[in-house]
Amino acid sequence: MRWMLVLLAACSNAADPVGDAPVRPIDASADAPSIDAPVALKILAVNEVAAGETPDWIEVVNVSNSPVQLDQFLYCDIANDFAKARPFPAMTLQPGAYYTQDIDDTISGFKLASDEEIWIYRASDHALSDSVDWAEGAAPTGMSYARKPDKTGAFATGAQSKGTANP
Repeated sequence: MRWMLVLLAACSNAADPVGDAPVRPIDASADAPSIDAPVALKILAVNEVAAGETPDWIEVVNVSNSPVQLDQFLYCDIANDFAKARPFPAMTLQPGAYYTQDIDDTISGFKLASDEEIWIYRASDHALSDSVDWAEGAAPTGMSYARKPDKTGAFATGAQSKGTANP
């Protein structure tokens, strides 16, 4: 009986369920998203970023099985900043196809920094499609921060492959 009381007292939600922190799987790293994190649509995926260029650019790829109207998606460098978000151009992106968006103050109203992030949202409901956050030096001039393997892998610094599959 004494053991059960100690167990109940140690339970984080026994007294205050509202104050609980988000839950992570036991084997997840400290920077892994919590179970409460929004699930990305994964219609358009960020595939490559070149933040040290003039202009900077991002490459997105249609990872769905259907054509996508690109102008139905927005991009920005601050999560949920829809006032700052810009639409992609009006065009159809076929399944598996790439699109490269130049980003600078005149085109997008912002530039990408060497320690930055990019967010892709569906315009109609602001649902997250994909995002990437890179650390200082991960996308240096002449190089990019890209998924390896192409379209689905983790990001790594490497040679630019603007508009084509990542090596």
